[in-house]
Amino acid sequence: MIAGAGVSKKKRDDLKAKRNALFETYTRDPQNFHLAREIKAIDDEIAEFTQQVEQERRAERAASPATKLATTSK
Repeated sequence: MIAGAGVSKKKRDDLKAKRNALFETYTRDPQNFHLAREIKAIDDEIAEFTQQVEQERRAERAASPATKLATTSK
């Protein structure tokens, strides 16, 4: 799971970099609605990856205490 979270985080960071570059261009040309739509789509993808990373972290935390309990009870 940690590897999956790492991949999702890397993908999210790449999307953020792309979004920030597009936003810089958009601030110079706010009438460019094509850029606004592209930024919105990237924002949605970032949100999905963020949610996925959070779910994976929660699952890791939930599994962690069970593992510790199983090893301590032996």
